[in-house]
Amino acid sequence: MKRTTLLGSAGAVLLGALSMSASAQSQFIAADDSIGTQLCMAITKDSPLTLRNEMKDNHVRKSVVVHKLQCNDLTVRQFASLYGFDRSLKGLGMTPLTETSIHDLAKVHGDKLNVITGSH
Repeated sequence: MKRTTLLGSAGAVLLGALSMSASAQSQFIAADDSIGTQLCMAITKDSPLTLRNEMKDNHVRKSVVVHKLQCNDLTVRQFASLYGFDRSLKGLGMTPLTETSIHDLAKVHGDKLNVITGSH
């Protein structure tokens, strides 16, 4: 009985480790020094304070970020939802897009390097 419980616990830990968000496995680098790219990079930090400070430093209103900014040709909501930046979305007063998917647990996850571009 103890062995069954131990194996079940180990399986749950392994499942949790394999289902890490994409943001924990990905690295983000800026393609340029534009204001849009700086704002997109602030979103990747997943910190509402960092995002708010970047908006303040560049004199960009929240409505511009929400309605006009695009990160890698995706809306802010699509971009942040794709990589799991829920705290950044919450700081902008947005909710993440939800989807249901099936992940292959046997798949080995490697680090991903993503180049971020932004425009508004």
